[in-house]
Amino acid sequence: MQTTGKLGDPLLARRIAAVTDLELKPAAAATQESTAQAFTRSAHTARSTAVHPGAMSWHELNSPDPARSARFLASILGDEVIADHRSTTLMCGGLHVAGAKPSEPGRAASWTSFVRVPNVDVLCDIALACGGSVRIDPTGILGLDRRAVIADPTGAALTIIAGGDDRRTIGAGAIGWDELRSDEPAESVRFWCAVFGWSAAPIVGARETNGVVFLNGGRAVASMQRADERERHSRWLPVATVRGDLFDAAVHRAIRDGARIGVAPRTHGVLGKHAVLVDPSGLEIALGAEPLVQFAAA
Repeated sequence: MQTTGKLGDPLLARRIAAVTDLELKPAAAATQESTAQAFTRSAHTARSTAVHPGAMSWHELNSPDPARSARFLASILGDEVIADHRSTTLMCGGLHVAGAKPSEPGRAASWTSFVRVPNVDVLCDIALACGGSVRIDPTGILGLDRRAVIADPTGAALTIIAGGDDRRTIGAGAIGWDELRSDEPAESVRFWCAVFGWSAAPIVGARETNGVVFLNGGRAVASMQRADERERHSRWLPVATVRGDLFDAAVHRAIRDGARIGVAPRTHGVLGKHAVLVDPSGLEIALGAEPLVQFAAA
């Protein structure tokens, strides 16, 4: 199912207020300390951090050959690839990094990024009211593992989920960041800030690409840049993060193993360096250095 909607219903306004009250985001006073902990890590380490409502909680790659794509990503990050009959899981230091599943027949390889929310059904209503779409209706058990897929007016989609794990792995060797590559940056910022209650702060030095960082209760959770003309469409990309001094070597290793360049390596206001690679199966893999900056509460 795919439906769209617009803002204006008084009943919906009350529902938006109700879900806002449910979003127990970290207080601004406590945010700077937690942000510093998230961004201060020793080399070759990964950390587990709490996932608050409005923050990315999990990532899954969908590939025609998920085991191969997982091994390819693991070769860049140095992670462990744990496989069973149902799925493939990437591990780093014994912590879960990402999952890998077969893509549907005839569909291109892609990523599924999950955002934790307090109420999936209400967030779907909010997305419709803000001009977005619901690509997959809510499914699952209320309060346990209920999920849906919503998209902004540019087509960039996220899976929203209530329940599930309340921690995620970050740092070098993990999926340590998320970036929206949008062909209509202003529209994307308007939509995602309205839906999740995020605020957006401009990235210093990224005016030409309309770069912003999204803040969730003062905590930096993701960034957005305008997509290059060669990029096919707007989409969210998880960013595999490595130590800054190992970034160039990771790019060279990926190319040696059969990747091609989607977006050439360049400086990045949050990650220091950033590139988008495409593995042999066609899966995009964004690569970045660990986040370098801290953001105070908005």
